[in-house]
Amino acid sequence: MRLCPFPRIISALLPLALLCLMLLPNAATGKMDRLVMVTEEWPPFRINDRENPSGFRGIDVDIVEKLAGELGVAIEIQRHPWARALEMMRTGQADMVTGAARTAEREVFMHYIPVSYCAVRPVFYTQRGKGQSIRTYQDLYGRKIGYSLHSAYFEPFNSDTRLDKVGLSTEQQLLQVLALGRLELIIGTDPNISYDTTRMGFTEKIEPTAYAPPDKTELFITLSRKSSAMDLAPQIERALRKLLDDGTIETILERYR
Repeated sequence: MRLCPFPRIISALLPLALLCLMLLPNAATGKMDRLVMVTEEWPPFRINDRENPSGFRGIDVDIVEKLAGELGVAIEIQRHPWARALEMMRTGQADMVTGAARTAEREVFMHYIPVSYCAVRPVFYTQRGKGQSIRTYQDLYGRKIGYSLHSAYFEPFNSDTRLDKVGLSTEQQLLQVLALGRLELIIGTDPNISYDTTRMGFTEKIEPTAYAPPDKTELFITLSRKSSAMDLAPQIERALRKLLDDGTIETILERYR
């Protein structure tokens, strides 16, 4: 009787299959060797820099470099408009973002590492000489207010449908439009907006309003819930806490003040 040749074939192929698995990066452990971070310019957290391989320098870039060292995982920074970056996080095309404000909508598709590494505060700007005319939240009504699309500031501003809000893509665009007198007010976050106001040469044209919201917006690192990077969440939290506790992050923040 002739024996089936399949067992011999399987026996011959098994060592080859095992060798292939061993050659695959981190196949046996399931460990990721690279994370994709998506972001856009947002000084001083992400500042355009042609000399840097990522195209950025800044607070977030320095923190991410330290995190990568702690984790032993490369973090590739890709440039995308903020709306596109959030969509990539929603679909799992990207692994992480930095500088994310917490919102209920975002928590559906992003996991927030539960430790804030920095905070910004909302601030309103208007044309120079008009800052004292906006002294309370009520003074915002009846005026066109520019804001950055897909950004979160503070409540009740975020959800207040009675305000006349005009969305633009970036804080830099808001500053340009305000300086030209095409909007009465804009909202941004400090230290970002004051950094850009000086950099863009608008300090003689615009100023903060007397009304300063008391709120602060904490910033977080987030992971896409559809990414296998979720497995690294506990390690990222531990590494981030270490960088906070040992003063590394404070040293980084001080560089950009």
